[in-house]
Amino acid sequence: MERNIFNPYELLIELSSSQATGVLKASYGSAVWHIYLSNGDLQYADCAAHTLAQLSYLLCRQGLERALPILKEVPQVAKSAGEASNISHIREKIQQSMCWLDEMQALDSMQAKQLIEDVTQDALESFFWLREGQANWKKGASTPKWVASVLSGTPLLEVADTIKFLQRRMKGWQGCSSSLWSPYQRPYLLDFRDINKPVKGGKLAPAALTKLAQLMSRGLSIRQLSVLIKQDELHVAQLLAPYIEQGVIFLRNPQPPFDALPKIPRAPKPPVVQAAPSKETPVAKIICIDDSPIILAEIERFLAGTRYAVTTVNDPIQASSIIFRIKPDLILLDITMPRVNGYRLCSLLRSSAMFDETPIIMVTGNTGLIDKARARLAGATDYFTKPFTQPELLSLVERYLSSHNAKPA
Repeated sequence: MERNIFNPYELLIELSSSQATGVLKASYGSAVWHIYLSNGDLQYADCAAHTLAQLSYLLCRQGLERALPILKEVPQVAKSAGEASNISHIREKIQQSMCWLDEMQALDSMQAKQLIEDVTQDALESFFWLREGQANWKKGASTPKWVASVLSGTPLLEVADTIKFLQRRMKGWQGCSSSLWSPYQRPYLLDFRDINKPVKGGKLAPAALTKLAQLMSRGLSIRQLSVLIKQDELHVAQLLAPYIEQGVIFLRNPQPPFDALPKIPRAPKPPVVQAAPSKETPVAKIICIDDSPIILAEIERFLAGTRYAVTTVNDPIQASSIIFRIKPDLILLDITMPRVNGYRLCSLLRSSAMFDETPIIMVTGNTGLIDKARARLAGATDYFTKPFTQPELLSLVERYLSSHNAKPA
């Protein structure tokens, strides 16, 4: 699997829904990400553009400043001449440092797992900023041994939950100033007399802004500032945003190697709705996922001759990529399928903003309350029991596509 332009969310959902085991290697210029999965669950991720400063930042965020002196004692990684800036050497150095912290018992088991989780989320956050690059999947590649020893066979993170969390953060970044596109940008005050300048939406008192300006004069990035004032970097960016927008605070570009990371993508503009000359009802797209060819054939027969375009998929492993390509208006999803069940696939689809409001109907022969509760927790819109008649199916489809049918073409 190799792509030049891709949707990182779609790519990770596709791998997770197929319960893949291996490593996804993505690259953008000199920045390289490694994302390890085991049976579709996240085990570990890192970004080779990160440095030991990232590790220090994450330790400080956990309140583990006492571990910082131990980092200075890490044995040197042997490298060939001229390799000091080599991206693979930096990655190896970070991994060795984490092993060293574990070996020196600087962290207990919970702290070590939290550090792995933080490193993973930090790498994935910048991975999700990608809109182009190369991605290659290596099937069967195992998680680094030191990570596996800490996790002891348990999954680190749920893909769906992680995507939802990082999508919320991206929206937060996108809501900041249009000039702000990286936590590694370095804010500065051009004229200290502007500290007393009224700023619409500004929440910092002159005294607080003065202290920040003094820190900014050291050429620190937003991330470095967040460590010193013990605040999340996104919160710091949101505080600075009004001052950046109104020309009180300015931004320098990130320093190497962080200048190699992709920019935070801007929020997509809402589509311009134009009235079409035709008054014909648009065709709604329905996709049905079930491992039973008989059920799929029955659904196709029941919906034949209607104004709906029906796509059937009998391989749940292929379902996510087909769904992202078709972008259906309604999804009918079987629960009990081999390798990946409907609950998992539903949860993964709901983690993508693309399918936030798409009706997902779980179609199953199970009628228990527990199954219905699980469907709701996974994000299902409704629960449809087999066997069903043609009028029942048409009634269900009409109910959830009535708003679509009312739209002009």
